[in-house]
Amino acid sequence: MAKTKDASSKKVPALIAAAVVVLLALIGGGAYAVTSGTLDLQSLFEEPEAPPVELSEKPLFKKLDKFVVSLLEERRTRYMMLELSLVSHDPRMPEQADQMNTVIRNALLHYFNGKEFAAVRAELQDLTALQDTLKNKLIAAAANYGETLAVEEILLTNVVVQ
Repeated sequence: MAKTKDASSKKVPALIAAAVVVLLALIGGGAYAVTSGTLDLQSLFEEPEAPPVELSEKPLFKKLDKFVVSLLEERRTRYMMLELSLVSHDPRMPEQADQMNTVIRNALLHYFNGKEFAAVRAELQDLTALQDTLKNKLIAAAANYGETLAVEEILLTNVVVQ
């Protein structure tokens, strides 16, 4: 019985020494990997990049609800009803437009608010310029909320001014 106790007591320091050697080797190897650039610790704490979006071959259209705004005129109140659609090849755009619907409508309201009837009629003479202006306003409004609106074009599909 004394021999087994002596044998096991001799094994304990050897096991501890072996564990210390392995631990030091791991620490040294890890330190080398970090300092040599083999192991990038910062990348372990960063979110992975989103995969690139696969764009649609055909344009996608998102029709928005009718939008009515009042226009200023000296003797009476005028109204303008707009129907428009957003165009993009980005498949995320329809969902983005749904999520940003309130922001889109607010941006349109801000753009037309306080405009005079004659000024709006003049703008309607160059639809391409008006569509570009509205596109830029909507993209900027979404960006103000930290969101993206992947719109390539805005189509005015119906305009009624009374």
